[in-house]
Amino acid sequence: MEQYHPQTAQKPRIGVLTGYWSTNIGNAFFQLGAVYALEKAYPGAHVFPIGDQPGYWNTSAGNPPNAIDYAKHLDLDAIVILGPYVRPEMNSIVSDLIRTQHEKGAKIIVLAAGMMQYDPGTIELSRSLMKECPPHIFTSRDTETYNALGDLAEFAFDGVDVATFVSDLFPKVPTDLEPYIAVNFDQIPEPVISTDPGFTGRVDRSFTFEGKNWKVQQPKRRTELCYKHRAYIFLDSLLGLYKGPERIDERLVVRTDHRYNPFLMKKNYRASNIYSGDVPYSYLNIYANADLTISNRVHACVATVSYGNPAMLFTRSPRAYLLKRLGLDKIKDEPQSIDLAFLADEKAKLINWLSQRLIETLGPVPDAQPQSTVSGVSNG
Repeated sequence: MEQYHPQTAQKPRIGVLTGYWSTNIGNAFFQLGAVYALEKAYPGAHVFPIGDQPGYWNTSAGNPPNAIDYAKHLDLDAIVILGPYVRPEMNSIVSDLIRTQHEKGAKIIVLAAGMMQYDPGTIELSRSLMKECPPHIFTSRDTETYNALGDLAEFAFDGVDVATFVSDLFPKVPTDLEPYIAVNFDQIPEPVISTDPGFTGRVDRSFTFEGKNWKVQQPKRRTELCYKHRAYIFLDSLLGLYKGPERIDERLVVRTDHRYNPFLMKKNYRASNIYSGDVPYSYLNIYANADLTISNRVHACVATVSYGNPAMLFTRSPRAYLLKRLGLDKIKDEPQSIDLAFLADEKAKLINWLSQRLIETLGPVPDAQPQSTVSGVSNG
């Protein structure tokens, strides 16, 4: 009798471009979410993460000339690209990989697509770059991207960010920390935040949370310098101009730094109770247990609300559109929580749609158990 060799079974091979966790741990949130969603939608397939292009380290320079574009040499049935992949630097980073895999017959799948900018010029450039190798399957993380680019794909879906699956792939683990607020400012200086009625400093913005008035004072000049050049936050940390309080509103403050690399001790551990690392799970658990997250990072807020907790976002980035898609229109003005029933329904719709398209595109998985309709995937 012929022996069965699992390693030779013909299961669809789906490579998911991943990486750059140490330079922005938020990348891991949506990359792990994508792998999870694909495995749920297409059980039995060989879904695996592969390293992303080195050009993302310095997008203006593109891929280094001595780098091997290893992913384009893989024998794949589909390659998955995530997030804001359509960007002006695409030609010098990922276009050759997409073109090569397309010519070899691999299906191009884009999940949770977004854009770096949403102006007409960027949209036109994005459309011209996509037309050469249009994706077979395309889901967006904000309706603006779906409306701008969705018609270029064979199958398109106005979905939600796959980072919302973090609460499913990593259920929270209780801790013995006292109640705390998660504060995440690693791109711009941390603002002064106070609930003290006697606070006499300049108030740049305020919001109400749990019946109290919270006042915020942002260091305007230092913030502007950080927006102009991302290296300034490292200089700002070396100067030690503001370390922040250990408590706000009588709660402990637990700080996170999403950029572990390049490592600078005085930045990564510039204040009390900072967590900094190059793997995502402790970050997720910090946000899962936080009474409130206040951050300049979009995906710190996405992770927090996915666990049912409130978050407030301090950013100028238009990538915050993905939070608008989750019904969090005012998250820049005040802390907001997501409707978990709504989120579970949106994730189920995405999984069910993706399951149908994958079977249509790549065929049923040999020996896989039939996939039943997903009616809810969030454990809240």
